[in-house]
Amino acid sequence: MYYNFGDGYYSQELKKRQFEEGKQLFDRAEYAAAVALFRRAATDCYQSAECYLGYCHSHGLGVERNLFEALRWYRFQDRYVSWVGRDVAAIRAEIEASGAADSREPVIFTDDKLGEIRVIFSANINYPQVRFNAGYIGVTLHTSQPYDAAVAAICKALVNADWRRQKYDYGRIDENFQIDYPLFSLLVERGKSDRYSYRCEGDRYTIITPQSVDFDLAVTREYIIAYGVKLLKKAAEEYLPRRIAQIAKQTGLYYSRCKVVNSTKYNGMYFCNSGVVYLDYNLMKCSAEFIDTVILHELVHSICKNHDKRFYETMSRYGTERAVAVDKENIGYNGNREL
Repeated sequence: MYYNFGDGYYSQELKKRQFEEGKQLFDRAEYAAAVALFRRAATDCYQSAECYLGYCHSHGLGVERNLFEALRWYRFQDRYVSWVGRDVAAIRAEIEASGAADSREPVIFTDDKLGEIRVIFSANINYPQVRFNAGYIGVTLHTSQPYDAAVAAICKALVNADWRRQKYDYGRIDENFQIDYPLFSLLVERGKSDRYSYRCEGDRYTIITPQSVDFDLAVTREYIIAYGVKLLKKAAEEYLPRRIAQIAKQTGLYYSRCKVVNSTKYNGMYFCNSGVVYLDYNLMKCSAEFIDTVILHELVHSICKNHDKRFYETMSRYGTERAVAVDKENIGYNGNREL
């Protein structure tokens, strides 16, 4: 109940409330529940929660005792908080006396709301990376971060994902989920096996989930969205290169090859030196007429580089006045750029 999904950001006030309630649980010696709230409050460096998480790890309260994790949660707070400074000094003395070495092996643990979380560590990333997989959530953290920071990273990713779904009105992700675009349809169906698969019938793709899937789990919803995006790209890779080849043959306009990409700025691009055409796979959400107009637009760039009067005269010669009107007015453009 404390993930605050759908707000678009993880508010400071919410984190403060989580920390204060966690502190009350801590005072009542309900350490495991307190740690769960401290983890959520630690999103975006809520320092008081980080200090308490460090203390819980250093003394084994609600979590397994781990001195290295305690130091990672404390970070630089020993410079500003006196009791943290004393605890950090004691931890470092104990580590030095024992001769223990820090290990950054992958960690697998379970969160009561998020399910199984698999954490790996890398020195080559600057921010946490979250991947939603079938049955578990994978998180890559920097080697300097504690493994518990994965929960905060997942919370932030889920808030952003839920906000996107709300913005684009995708509705509830369950076995009745369905999206219909002119050239691509996506459905969800509960299967009878224990793994994910899909079925393709023309331009209709069906994601078949495991029989025991729980649609209330965040990892399930995000995995289905990610699976749907892959199927959208697969449909685009089958349709767009075939269609540009047909239009190029009809008009005699030149291109060397077509590459299907994910673009946040352009529907298509033509590289004059190489003749390569880039087409955004989100075009599959648009009408066939609009896709043909985008393809013709890019092919005309093989003759005219600029969008001047000559460009549109050439486009009218190879296409129709309707195509020019669609191009100029963006008729048929679907502004939803994410599945």
